[in-house]
Amino acid sequence: MDKKLRFILITFLLGVFLGALDSGIVSPALTTLIEDLGIDLKWTVWVVTIYTLVYAVSMPIVGKLADLFGRKRIFLTGITLFAIGSVIAGFSQSLPFLLVGRAIQALGGGGIIPIANAVIGSSFPKEKRGMALGFVGAMFGIATILGPNVGGFFVAQFSWRWIFFINIPIALIILAMGLKLPDDRMEGSKPSLDWGGAALLSLVIVSLLLGLTNLDTNEFIQSIQSLTVWPLLLISIAFIYPLIRVEKSSKDPIIKLSYFKDRNIVLALLISTVTGIGIISMIFVPSFSEIILSLSRGQGGYVMTILAVASGFAAPIGGVLLDKWGAKQVVLLGFSLSLLGSLFFVYLADGWITLSLGMILSGIGIGFTMGTPLNYIILELTPDREAGAALSLVSLFRSVGTSLGPVILAGFIATAGATTFSGSKMTDAIRDMILSGYQHMYLAASVIFLIGLILGVFLKMPAKESEVHRSN
Repeated sequence: MDKKLRFILITFLLGVFLGALDSGIVSPALTTLIEDLGIDLKWTVWVVTIYTLVYAVSMPIVGKLADLFGRKRIFLTGITLFAIGSVIAGFSQSLPFLLVGRAIQALGGGGIIPIANAVIGSSFPKEKRGMALGFVGAMFGIATILGPNVGGFFVAQFSWRWIFFINIPIALIILAMGLKLPDDRMEGSKPSLDWGGAALLSLVIVSLLLGLTNLDTNEFIQSIQSLTVWPLLLISIAFIYPLIRVEKSSKDPIIKLSYFKDRNIVLALLISTVTGIGIISMIFVPSFSEIILSLSRGQGGYVMTILAVASGFAAPIGGVLLDKWGAKQVVLLGFSLSLLGSLFFVYLADGWITLSLGMILSGIGIGFTMGTPLNYIILELTPDREAGAALSLVSLFRSVGTSLGPVILAGFIATAGATTFSGSKMTDAIRDMILSGYQHMYLAASVIFLIGLILGVFLKMPAKESEVHRSN
């Protein structure tokens, strides 16, 4: 790898780390935020929800802007907005200011990962593309899984404000490095954004994710009849048709409808959704490990390091295997290992060794499937000039999966309402009841991974060039 490619890779990997870390770093600070800012408990969820919504809405729009106006320019703008949002959130003295800061953060962060994948994927030669994208997957996985632990550390040792302030020096380093990146602005006619498509797509995404977020699996029938659920889901469905009409008539649409006529792109997007749901099942590993190992509350986060390390190591290895075997084989192997990991949690996890084996299998599986082969597929099947917008769709569908994940999985551990007990204090009867809830949840996760495996079987990618030469 020459110096230029190494510099591009490091710069964008730092951006991916910054964007992915913040998706979970706030969670441990919510209790402290409530007390410090005097936030009403019912509004606390919006500290996380506002970020999720704006992040999801901004991804396809920012991805398209990057294709139109230059990926370097939009990437550095995103990093700048992320830093500004972090400053506002860190210094906020009230909930409105905190929400404004989180929204600006999300607006900046929405394009970081798709743009990073687009630049790295197009910069590296085809035979090394999988390896390079694997590093992106590794950085994303490690940052996503470690985010809550990093947030917990800053809250315990310093102040909740430092979960935002820590972003500023990282952002400044990225900006200094990013200014040295080669310019990639397109020459020619003045580009214009499909504002009608952007507005309708935003409406569909917001209403869908809000409706899914408000669903309560434990009381599904009641919650789906709620005015905070069914009208939003209905709006998201109703506006799909106008969105299609607008995108059909647009000269340069936000979403190219032709993508949905390609079976491999559709399968990649569905697999990305399944992967998002699967990632959510891993978020419950710390509390699950506290019950299995009878740990004090909060110590399960340290156990999670095993899964994070396994995922981080697996992603670049999966990228190398992708270059050798192809995307389909890596997807199938990843889902197979994730399935085995979940089954370990259900039937075999009863101590350190078996729990660790389950985490290692799950971590490797997630590392293989989290995005690398899917991004590779999209880059193979779409023109380079559309890479930002196309890759943002993969991230968007994964975000839908992470919103669906709690809806599908959390109901199985609803009986674990007694998780306020620490592992060392709960009675055997309570422990067995809670453990049963988690085991049922991981059994459901196994089914999700099996669905991903089946979808992967139907991928029909073009033969790699080396295989074509051998057959001739």
